[in-house]
Amino acid sequence: MSVGAAIRITSASEDVVIRHAAELAKSQGVPCYIISIVRSLPYHAVTPDDEDAVRHNLELIADLRLSPVMQEGDEIAQTLLDVARGFAVRTLFLQNGSRHGRGRTIAEKLLYLDPPFDVVVVGTAANG
Repeated sequence: MSVGAAIRITSASEDVVIRHAAELAKSQGVPCYIISIVRSLPYHAVTPDDEDAVRHNLELIADLRLSPVMQEGDEIAQTLLDVARGFAVRTLFLQNGSRHGRGRTIAEKLLYLDPPFDVVVVGTAANG
């Protein structure tokens, strides 16, 4: 059993999601995996702002002694489901995502796939 957090490694606003997952994992005495799904490895066309966010997120993950997991994938929700299953995640935290037009958020898409773990959507100061 483990705890996971799904983040965009290039986002500067993932601290709260990472910290929530870390706190639960610590309280349960289980591993914590910080999962980031990317279109391709290694990164292509990363801006200086993205580099700063990646560096910050990786430093936070290291400071909290968590395990980063980078996975390629085009279908984010399905890839998250597969990775979380592979690491025996029982609770997956992710940020409250924005909806583009009539599309579903990543959380909604993930829930539609009926994951065998709890999904906790965390709001941030920037998005509620």
